[in-house]
Amino acid sequence: MKLAKILAVTLFLSVFCVSLPCIAQDKAQDTQPFPMAVISSQTVLFKSDQGVQIAKDLEAKFGDKQKQLAKDEQELVQLKKDASAPKASESKIKAFTTKRDKFIADTQKFQVAVRQAELVAFKPVGEKLRGILQDYLKEKGLKGIQERTGFVAVDPSLDITDEMIKRMNQK
Repeated sequence: MKLAKILAVTLFLSVFCVSLPCIAQDKAQDTQPFPMAVISSQTVLFKSDQGVQIAKDLEAKFGDKQKQLAKDEQELVQLKKDASAPKASESKIKAFTTKRDKFIADTQKFQVAVRQAELVAFKPVGEKLRGILQDYLKEKGLKGIQERTGFVAVDPSLDITDEMIKRMNQK
């Protein structure tokens, strides 16, 4: 009986001593956390009042060309059917090839123009967001703000996207 008590006390002390560094480490992490937040900056840019207005402006600027490309694509589908027929004439095949090449070139040119316009239009909004994020970082005593897409899973309480949309709309 006495031996059993001694073994039990020894076992308890062994487990306690082994777990002590883990407990100390947990306490150290609690007192020195790495405060951070996550954000979907793309959501902020596109859902802020300025971002919505920029999207409308870009739609107004490029909408007609986009509709024309959609129409050209439908014509191209029909030309492809005609050119793919078993006894398609050389002129139908050539018409399809010419239209396809022009469509590809026009689409690529359009995409480049849209990307460049987006970069120019959203640059001031992005700079504004960076300033707001720097202020937020200091205000909340955070060590970092990470793009949300960089995580597989994240605590939703760390997400400041909605807060940043509100701040963007206030300034």
